[in-house]
Amino acid sequence: MTSVIKVAGPRGRTLTGNLPDFAADPLGFLTRTARDFGPVSSLRFARTRAFLVSDPAMIEEVLVRRRLDFIKAGPIRRQRRLFGKGLLINEGTSWAKQRRLAQPAFHPRNLGAYAPVIATHTARMLDRWQASSYADVHEEAKDLLMSIVAESLFGPDVAPRAAAIGAAVEGAMDRYAARRGPARLLPDWIPLEASRRYVEGVDALDAFVAETVARRRASGETRNDLLDMLVSARDEDGRAMTAGQIRDEAINLFVGGFDTPSLAIAWTWYLLAKHAAVAQRLHEEADAVLGDRAAESADLPKLAFTQMVLKESMRLYPPAWLLGREAIKDTELGGVAIPAGSTVLISQWVMHRDPRYFDDALAFRPERWEEDRSFPRFAYFPFGGGPRVCIGAAFATMECTLVIAMIARRFRFAMATDNPVEPHATMTLRPKGGMPARIAPR
Repeated sequence: MTSVIKVAGPRGRTLTGNLPDFAADPLGFLTRTARDFGPVSSLRFARTRAFLVSDPAMIEEVLVRRRLDFIKAGPIRRQRRLFGKGLLINEGTSWAKQRRLAQPAFHPRNLGAYAPVIATHTARMLDRWQASSYADVHEEAKDLLMSIVAESLFGPDVAPRAAAIGAAVEGAMDRYAARRGPARLLPDWIPLEASRRYVEGVDALDAFVAETVARRRASGETRNDLLDMLVSARDEDGRAMTAGQIRDEAINLFVGGFDTPSLAIAWTWYLLAKHAAVAQRLHEEADAVLGDRAAESADLPKLAFTQMVLKESMRLYPPAWLLGREAIKDTELGGVAIPAGSTVLISQWVMHRDPRYFDDALAFRPERWEEDRSFPRFAYFPFGGGPRVCIGAAFATMECTLVIAMIARRFRFAMATDNPVEPHATMTLRPKGGMPARIAPR
């Protein structure tokens, strides 16, 4: 296969290529590579050839126009033990079928029903905060979102057991990060500590979901939650999902419903704590819209600045910071030959901070979303893009908007230390060492 355009990239080591540099500082490495080598750069991770694509038109080629030439990359496929054949990892006609079955659960007409659950659990957290002076905001947001999604997905009686799923997800994140460098060359059966925690967490999760689904099917009751929609879903031939399919989709929906939204809330807190004028405008909007009551779905159109704050937070600290696709056939992007078996990397972290598309790109300026937003489609894509865009994007946006507004109504945003919080790039972009915050009632 002959490339019309030759591409270059950072020099790597003889055996491991660029793996050590990527593992040591993935965000910095990708940023420097895009800056130094242009819209497409050539990388090598041991025996795997890779390309970092940082051009919106080429990203659209990968995610939309030539999407059938690619599948999810190897590192995420190796999380099949957790995610099964759910929407995150599944491919081809099987993925398309599952997407059609799950889509009704996230139709706009159904989302408003979950707003009272969001408001109730958020109010409980805020009441508890009244007696506190310190909290890890990421841990608090994660616990909150797990309880919200557990009730929305499985029902109120299951919400107290949501921590079992959280433990499995944390194990997956640790395992993903631990095997990003040269450790990825080790076979899966090597008993790494991260792998042991991962397997134990997933085993507990499997038992939890299997028991919940079996109990729901045996009861025959209707609860109008997401699990009901999965259990009652039928394909064009009238067939229901199998127990395995329900397990996989339930876990995919649960993880997507709490992991990235909790990170979005945590990073938003961090940015607001450093930008008092932005926080003040947010407080004023929350006061005007909510008054002394809990947030409702009808408030969403009125919380315009809150949503701009969220968008800007997810621009600077995108919870999903990297997408990977593996070419299943020889293809090309903008004249660059992409051989079968090679990996294409697309980084939201890199694109969202690109000064070609965002003025004063490293500044936190929510008001930029009031201005002319004439940047290319794939310069900003926090939920991915194309047919595989996150199915729960609207649900996550609603969760985050209502939670942030309710926090802003009652508390000021302040950190417990002046030290910057370092982003830790695992499967998602997490705060290294947590997000220590001061809980300051207004």
